[in-house]
Amino acid sequence: MPVQIPHIMGTSLKSRRVLGEIKKVSLRDTILLICGEKGCCKELIAKAIHDNGPRRDGPFIRVDLTTIPRDLAEKELFGCRENGPREAGGKGRSRIEDASGGTLFLDNISEMEIGLQDKLFSFLRREEPGLLDQDSYRVNVRVVCATTINLKEVVDSGIFRKDLYTILSSVCIKVPPLRERKEDILPLAQYFLGKTVERFAAGDKGLSKEAEDFLLKYDWPGDVRELEEMIKKAVLLSSGQMIERKDLVLGDVNCCSIKEFLEEKLKRYLKEMTQLDNCNLYNTVLSEVERSLISIVLKETGGNQLKAANTLGINRNTLRAKIKEYKIRL
Repeated sequence: MPVQIPHIMGTSLKSRRVLGEIKKVSLRDTILLICGEKGCCKELIAKAIHDNGPRRDGPFIRVDLTTIPRDLAEKELFGCRENGPREAGGKGRSRIEDASGGTLFLDNISEMEIGLQDKLFSFLRREEPGLLDQDSYRVNVRVVCATTINLKEVVDSGIFRKDLYTILSSVCIKVPPLRERKEDILPLAQYFLGKTVERFAAGDKGLSKEAEDFLLKYDWPGDVRELEEMIKKAVLLSSGQMIERKDLVLGDVNCCSIKEFLEEKLKRYLKEMTQLDNCNLYNTVLSEVERSLISIVLKETGGNQLKAANTLGINRNTLRAKIKEYKIRL
């Protein structure tokens, strides 16, 4: 059965390598670690490995260790079993038991506190026969973990067990960030575009050349998830059939440089002003930009003129003169 993971599809060598690794590890019922930056769809990869492996008919249980209070994490994972095994969903039922016969996906494994790491290590090594108190109720699960940070560095800092790291990293899939596989960006964008258009019945939509150029040049700090959300937002908010660059960066200044941001904001204004004669356009625009910049910096610095002058990179006397010239209220 072919492995289908549309969120990391592509033609790049790096994507093909990951897909090849997924196919191989899917058939091996081993402990696995998935490494990759935030937004690179590690859960999707873990689910694909489960769906394409021998445990596909069993449950897939995800536990995000960033969402569980540390004092409750042990009970959540290993349960409260004073009276023996519990029925599914019953009091004291653990997430490990819920995953019996299937896959337990521990996301953000680096967040697991050291005491719980001890218990997980014992469970993975089966050092405690009847870890869950009843030998007749031994839990048979495949454990897949994921991390966004370098676990080796956490080990070196002393907050993650070296022996646990050794077990988890014996089989590791490293997902390359989107910025390192540019060939995949446009195929992914087209996939998300089609998916969103179909879901929201948004009609025919396409990407302009300018929009495609932006997607290829952008650095993608949020990886594939950011691309998916950007395309979704553009489909829902764009007014025409063609998605333009401005539709992709709408409401997100971080997606463009200061130069690009100013160009985008000034386009409509300049179009109107250039139709007029003798409007002193150059001085008018520069004055308005300067006035706005000084006002914003003064507000952000709490009216501290010395700090504002340093931030702006101008002399304090120059700043005072500008405040007076533009009648800026402090």
